[in-house]
Amino acid sequence: MTTEDSAEAIRRRMAELRQKLVNDVNQVSRGARELASPMHYVRRYPWFVVAGAAAVGYLLIPKKRQAVTPDAEMLAELVRKKQVTVETTGASSDSQGLARSLAVMGLTWGLRTGLSYVGQRLTAAAMKAREDSQATDSTESSETHADVARPVEEPWTTRR
Repeated sequence: MTTEDSAEAIRRRMAELRQKLVNDVNQVSRGARELASPMHYVRRYPWFVVAGAAAVGYLLIPKKRQAVTPDAEMLAELVRKKQVTVETTGASSDSQGLARSLAVMGLTWGLRTGLSYVGQRLTAAAMKAREDSQATDSTESSETHADVARPVEEPWTTRR
């Protein structure tokens, strides 16, 4: 083996190593991008993600206040210490809020449905008027100018 052969072998080996190094760098960068993506974890560990979301939701929702039903002695003590707060809200305001919400939802649905119906009727009337005007235009133009055809103007492009 001559020095030229050994030098050529070293060059080939270096080229192979460079190619492997480029491939390894590409794989590492692809893996790093994948690990940085939240969707990677959602796809790979869906149940853990759901459990984590439930835990975060549980921690974010405030806890219910506990209603205490004190006896007369406890009320007297709280009044002396000036620690009494009285809330007069009850179930009636909740039912009024629910009824009001349902009424607003019904009204919104009715308005949307009505507007949709009116829009459909207006569109149908405009299309019928356009067809009628085209029919009369075609009969007039065929009677007066049989060889010259007028371009049909669209209703939304005509100026009044």
